[in-house]
Amino acid sequence: MPTTSRLAACLLALSALVTTCATAGPLRAAPVDPAANAKTRAIYTYLRDTWGKAVIAGQTDLSWDDSIDMAERVHADTGKYPALMGYDFMDYGRTGANLSGQRQVEEAIAFAGRGGLVTFHWHWRDPALLKTAQVNQANFYAGGDDPARRTDFTIPMANGALDQTSPAFAQLNDGIDLVATQLRRLQDAGVTVLWRPLHEAAGSNGAGWFWWGRARTDGQSAAAANIALWRHMYDRLVRVHGLHNLIWVWNGQDARWYPGDDVVDIVGYDVYDTTDNRSYRSQIDTYRKTAAMTGEPKTVALTETSYIPDPDAMAQDGAWWLWFMVWNDGGGPAGVTNANNFWTGEQYNTSAHKRKVYQHPNVITLDKLPKF
Repeated sequence: MPTTSRLAACLLALSALVTTCATAGPLRAAPVDPAANAKTRAIYTYLRDTWGKAVIAGQTDLSWDDSIDMAERVHADTGKYPALMGYDFMDYGRTGANLSGQRQVEEAIAFAGRGGLVTFHWHWRDPALLKTAQVNQANFYAGGDDPARRTDFTIPMANGALDQTSPAFAQLNDGIDLVATQLRRLQDAGVTVLWRPLHEAAGSNGAGWFWWGRARTDGQSAAAANIALWRHMYDRLVRVHGLHNLIWVWNGQDARWYPGDDVVDIVGYDVYDTTDNRSYRSQIDTYRKTAAMTGEPKTVALTETSYIPDPDAMAQDGAWWLWFMVWNDGGGPAGVTNANNFWTGEQYNTSAHKRKVYQHPNVITLDKLPKF
């Protein structure tokens, strides 16, 4: 009869095997960008080889308050740093003095310099206002109760494709070119980016809450419009701007919005489970649903979350999220428990649970990453 440790090892191996078999084929050997640079290929290989064996600890930065360091808050509570930090291009393009959110690239370069992994998402503000005097009033929501936070911008479509004759098409390119400048800075600094644009596109039940997932009234498909924009962005960043430091992370929340195996490296899902109540479930059903959204097998990440799934539950259920990414705090001092603080305090994750996760042998923290 095997010892407890051998039995646990056997169960982990079986769980990894089941996960691999469920994907019905091998993962790609290299990123979808055939010209991806050497470091980006090395990181992709590491992620591919890690999947099914361990979970990478991730934390989102507080982009709108440069005075709060989310990595340090994690370290203060656990004695460890996250291996992956998430940043946002949300406030690039805005003008004026003393704006927060415009040092995200510098912070990402510094974290990568410590050996960490970096991901960026982009709350893409209204492209129509980017080059106007109203740029600081630009927003990204398609709906909601507060009109001041909404935008009317719609992806321009004609006959099932992007309408390249529309002024809105040029405005989309202006936005893509804006972040291309920042992604170029990261590439020049030797930083690979796990790039997660157009996140949560399908929103809730196919009605997107951001403009890039807006429900349409022109007879065009919202999903088709989003897919067209994703593929155009991929082409413009990779082929026009020559950015080869990107690992493409799709987080559309609905299989009908999937843009294609040739332009996606990793699939993810954002889980804010209001029923979890600090039980720290593995979210296996969402994991399986996300894994099934692709044509060919892709690694699967928990791209945003409130509650961190218990690493033991993930191993037991075979929910091998490649990483988890806790959302940021709402601001204010550390240690305050409220619904807007996703890390600090104990609204979602108790202090004991945080320490368990970050000290767990299956969880990769900054000190466990290899030197790429």
